[in-house]
Amino acid sequence: MNKRYEYGGLIYCEDDLSEEIDNYGGSLYDLFYNLESDGRAGYAEVYYKKESSELYESYEDLIETEFSELEVDENE
Repeated sequence: MNKRYEYGGLIYCEDDLSEEIDNYGGSLYDLFYNLESDGRAGYAEVYYKKESSELYESYEDLIETEFSELEVDENE
């Protein structure tokens, strides 16, 4: 049995409890969606270099910071 979470009077769990309880709200993704809709949770796409613990919000920042040695001179 997976962990259960209660939010907004509903129970969320990865196990389908729809036939066991009346207030089954859905999976943990459904819980995340409701938390996000209520402004209590969010997600972000992040970029990273495999050998680093730094996270970047854009691939441009990642490349500029972690792979600057790949830059070529425009005059070449």
